[in-house]
Amino acid sequence: MLTSLRRLAVIGLVAASSVVGKGAIGIKQAKVAVTSSDGLGDATYTLKEPTPLPSPIALTEGSTFKLSFSIIDTSSGEGVYPQQAHLLFEDPKGDDVTLPISVKSNGKAQITINTAKPHPALLSTHGNFHLTLLLSSLDTLEPLLYPLGELSLPPSLLKPIPRKRHDLPPRQGEPAFQAQQEIFHTFKEDPKTVGWTLSIIGVVITLAPWTVLLGLLGKISPSLNFQTPPASSYIFLLVLGALEALIFVYWLRLKLYHLLPAFLGLSVIATYTGIVALRELRARRLKAGGAP
Repeated sequence: MLTSLRRLAVIGLVAASSVVGKGAIGIKQAKVAVTSSDGLGDATYTLKEPTPLPSPIALTEGSTFKLSFSIIDTSSGEGVYPQQAHLLFEDPKGDDVTLPISVKSNGKAQITINTAKPHPALLSTHGNFHLTLLLSSLDTLEPLLYPLGELSLPPSLLKPIPRKRHDLPPRQGEPAFQAQQEIFHTFKEDPKTVGWTLSIIGVVITLAPWTVLLGLLGKISPSLNFQTPPASSYIFLLVLGALEALIFVYWLRLKLYHLLPAFLGLSVIATYTGIVALRELRARRLKAGGAP
C-alpha cells in the first residue's frame, strides 16, 4: 500500500513538472542549399543545432543561398509559429544587418539570398558575415540563438560604405579625437569663514576708539565738574555698547545678512536715545547758567 502511494506521488510530481515546465524553440530538417547559374558551385548542407556549417560559404555572382527549416516546440515536437524570426548578419568590421525570415503557420520557414537581386541592406557592408539564427516566442517558449557559420558576398556587388560623421579624416597634425578636459560644476560653494587673524584685527580696530577715549579722559578729568547724568545718557551709552558688542560678535561668527537687521534696529534706537540725552543735557546746562 505504501509503495503504491509513493508511486502515485512520483507520477503526480512528474505530471506537474511537465505542465509547469517551460518548453523551448527548436528546429528540425534544417538545411542550406547553395546554387549557381552554371551548377559548378552547388552544395547542400544539413544542419543540426548547435552544430554550425562545416566550412564558410562564399557566394559568387548569380548564386543563391537558401536556408530552410521547421520550427518546433522541443518539449512536444509540434510545429510552432514564432513571434520573431530573423537571420542576423554580423559584420565584424561594420554594422550588423538583420533580415526577417518567412514563416508559415505550420512552422516551416525559409530565407533566400539571391546575389542577382540582393537585399539593399547587405550591399553597404564589407561583405563578410557571421550568420546567427534568432527565433523567439516571447514568454511562451525559450528563445533560440543558433550560430550557423560564415557567409561572404562577391565584392563586385558591394557598394562603397558611406562615411559617418565620426569617420571624417583629421586635420593635418591633429588627431580625429582627443581627450577633453572633464567638466565639473559646483551648484553651491561652501561658505567661507573669516580667519582668526582678520578677526583679531577687526577687534583691535573696533576697540581702538575706546582706548583713545580712556587715554584722553585721564588728561581732562581734573578740569571736569562731574555731575550725575540723566537716565537717558545711561540708556544711550547702553545702546552704544550693544552696537559694539554686535559688531564684535559679527567678526567672530555672524554673517552679513545676520548683522544688518539688528545693526539697523540698534542704530535707530541709538539715534533716538542720543537726541533725547543731548536735549536733557542742554536743558541742564541752560538751567545752570551755561551758554546756549
